[in-house]
Amino acid sequence: MHLRVEPADTKQLEQIRTWRYEGAYAPFNYALKTGGWLDAFQKDRIYSVEEECRIVGVFFLIERNDGRWEYRILLHPEELGKGLGKRITLLALREARRLGIDELTLLVRQEHETAHRLYRSVGFVETGTECEVIAGERRVMRRMVKCLRNRCFD
Repeated sequence: MHLRVEPADTKQLEQIRTWRYEGAYAPFNYALKTGGWLDAFQKDRIYSVEEECRIVGVFFLIERNDGRWEYRILLHPEELGKGLGKRITLLALREARRLGIDELTLLVRQEHETAHRLYRSVGFVETGTECEVIAGERRVMRRMVKCLRNRCFD
């Protein structure tokens, strides 16, 4: 199936906000709530990903204050575990290269081994850990980076 990527508009963001995760993925609901990712990164690049006229994912290319770029992704709850995360990540990497971004960083929960394997499979390298408070809980996150050009920055 063909995936279509476009900058997310207000209508698409409101549709994404209605998604609800359950079980082991329930902690990701914070990203959809008021004040979550859809609000925090409105000024950055947010892309909706559609398959057959249905939004199946969203990714973020976020320019940080230090000039570095960060990648984030959310999949539609019904699409988890189907290999879509890798397909969308590859599209995001292509978009980042098109924009002239030299490297992307991301944070992945320490215990989220599936995501860690996915990111390693597309060339992200773990560079350390850091702690973040997410939805009121302190979490250990793996910091990963992917070089998109011949030269990268420390």
